Amino acid sequence: MEQVIDKGICFRLGGERYVHSISNVKEVLSYQSPAPVPGAREGVEGMIDVRGNMVTVLYGSHLLNLDPAECEEEGHIIVLDLPTGYFGIRVEGVERVMSLPEKNETNGLEYRDNDCVQGTIQDNNELYILVEFNDYCSTLD
Repeated sequence: MEQVIDKGICFRLGGERYVHSISNVKEVLSYQSPAPVPGAREGVEGMIDVRGNMVTVLYGSHLLNLDPAECEEEGHIIVLDLPTGYFGIRVEGVERVMSLPEKNETNGLEYRDNDCVQGTIQDNNELYILVEFNDYCSTLD
């Protein structure tokens, strides 16, 4: 039996299922259109105000190198609380919270060249791609 070390939030994007550790997840919001930011870096959709905190919203499709045409559904924004600020990741839908095992499979992972992808998790005959956006978000200014 695998030892559980953390919980993760499961979400859909571009026909795949993903999971991100909830350790830095502040909350999940229904999608709201962000205000554009002139001169923003590629992948930044804009900014939203969440109870007085400015949140930079990023396209999840950009972070995972997915075709944006396959990720059009407006669903949720996963808000991360990081030392460098609040960041929202736009995803198609949030499904549930699940336990993350201590060891994750990485063999044969087609996304392995993406820095955000950490491995895969098999849960109830479903494959989830384990991602970590914290490092990428921390490089934004």
